Amino acid sequence: MEDETVDNEPVTPTPERGNRIALLGFGTVGSAVAQLLLDESWRANAAERGHIVPTLTGIAVRDLEREREVTLPDDVRLTDDVEALIAADDVDIVVELMGGTDTAAEAIEAAFAAGKPVVTANKELLATSGRDLEAAARKAGVRLRFEAAVAAGVPVLGPLVWDLGANRVTSLRGILNGTTNHILSTMASDARDYEDVLREAQAAGYAEADPSSDVEGLDGAYKLALLMRLAFDAWPDVDELRRDVPSFAKDGGAGITGVTRPHLSAAARLGMTIKLVARAERLEDGGITAAATPMAVSAASSLGSTGGVTNLVEFTAEPVGRVTMSGPGAGGPATASAVLADVLVLGTGVASTWEQLPPAEAVEVVDDLAAERGWLVCIEGVGAEGFPDRVKELALATTDEALVSLPITLLELTAKLGMLDKPVTLYPILSDA
Repeated sequence: MEDETVDNEPVTPTPERGNRIALLGFGTVGSAVAQLLLDESWRANAAERGHIVPTLTGIAVRDLEREREVTLPDDVRLTDDVEALIAADDVDIVVELMGGTDTAAEAIEAAFAAGKPVVTANKELLATSGRDLEAAARKAGVRLRFEAAVAAGVPVLGPLVWDLGANRVTSLRGILNGTTNHILSTMASDARDYEDVLREAQAAGYAEADPSSDVEGLDGAYKLALLMRLAFDAWPDVDELRRDVPSFAKDGGAGITGVTRPHLSAAARLGMTIKLVARAERLEDGGITAAATPMAVSAASSLGSTGGVTNLVEFTAEPVGRVTMSGPGAGGPATASAVLADVLVLGTGVASTWEQLPPAEAVEVVDDLAAERGWLVCIEGVGAEGFPDRVKELALATTDEALVSLPITLLELTAKLGMLDKPVTLYPILSDA
């Protein structure tokens, strides 16, 4: 029998119908995507790894006169006519990186109507209108991929559907917003106030001029909604996802806006730190608890020791147990990595991000702060008299102006603290972290 040989030399694909890209948006992420699509070394590496190498055809922008960091070759057109670019005969895949909701939704719907698949990083649009967009994509028979919408450079959504496909996910949690994690990490390590660190983060480009989506927890809630869709086959109402912790005699604020330097100092003396944690869990009765609020976690845990702009996601599933993924969660290069991974996947004919999963239904979310749990209770201005006796009896451990409570429901804890005339903030404790 003659020896058979196998030719393993990589084949360099030529531009062909099926991989020509229209890029909508030319900001930080759009520029990073365009730069890689035009980079010969990136294209060569993609070809060597067996991918059909995509070709950038055109870019839609709002302002044609604005200076760009990326110089475009003559065969890549720049236009302000989004609809015309989407409908063009030399466009096969639409990459939406405009941000916002209304215009982006119209662009995606136009692509669906033209029978063209879409890649997007638009977490806000997906979280608020994802169920409708999923239904529209299924009806039109086109694919919609959005790996870049959660944790940017950390591949989370694809592995959740495929690599954990033999498991039943029972809970998930994570640090999903790099801006807030940077602020909290810096406040804790440098003993600085929130407003001071926020201003510095804005100057360094870690926080937007309007940081409200990040610091008030909306960004984390958007990403949590997408994880819940793939983990639990359910689309939550983002407005039902709690983003604040209980407080008395003070304005607490959503997200991390109510976290103070004394709170972080007190947590540190008790072996903990405060992180903005997005989480969801299946209940035995079929319900799902979910929230995206600050939590007190062990400083030595994976969540507690995650600093800077790093994202970290943990899944607990049966039979595998706990799986942790971490990496860069924001920025042009990290997000471009996920966007282009989706583009390359579409070149193989693979389906939408939800792959083989059936359509997901809307779900009512149960507030996870209602259940019995331990709390980090921060009481301002305790002074020399210390904690009242009715508060002391709740404590497992205490420090100057804070205590770790015994497991107790929020309703019971509120009744115990209700008569105090001092500002109080309650942080739920993540007991196994």
